[in-house]
Amino acid sequence: MATPVASPPLAPTEAVVPDVPASAGDANVPAAGFSRRLALSHFERAEVLERRGDIAQALHEYTECIGIDSTLGDAYLRLGALRERMGDPREAELVYSEAVRLTDTRARALLQRSHLRRAVGASAQSLSDLEAAVELDENRALLEELAQRYVEVHAWSAALAVFRRISASAAEEGDAAGLQTARLEVRALRVLAAETDPSQAHPQKHDWVARALRSIAGH
Repeated sequence: MATPVASPPLAPTEAVVPDVPASAGDANVPAAGFSRRLALSHFERAEVLERRGDIAQALHEYTECIGIDSTLGDAYLRLGALRERMGDPREAELVYSEAVRLTDTRARALLQRSHLRRAVGASAQSLSDLEAAVELDENRALLEELAQRYVEVHAWSAALAVFRRISASAAEEGDAAGLQTARLEVRALRVLAAETDPSQAHPQKHDWVARALRSIAGH
């Protein structure tokens, strides 16, 4: 009877790891990245179309972009500007208001909505938007625009306060010409503010009324 031959040892097999479904949180990461890339592709296409003058198609692409990624603030700003160009201020205001809720475009959206509201005669709302924009982005150009708006409505004390901020900004940046201009405005506005608000005036030696008012204003 033949002796049975032992079978050779089997080669170790690799363990089969079953597919584990990704968690919802993990799946959202690549999905979010894809959505943003897709939205940006629509945004770039819209910019090209807008430059070509194909406004209807540009509007469609900006709208598609926002539909895919509602956090892309620049798309709202461009869409709002196009709506303005088409003579649809109500729709443009709604679009800008959506951009205001987004942190990265809030200041610019407030500024564009301010300009729109001023154009349609909503001066008080326009000024309020501009003030809010300045609080978020205190650059000198915005400060100068706000100061001029205050001058237009004869809000001398408010204009004086803003021009003082402009003066401080110019001094900090070493802008001698800007500093000189701001100081001239401050001198002129100090006089105008004193005419409407005695507490802003420099009291004379025997002007006890002005001194009293300044003392009250300081408390």
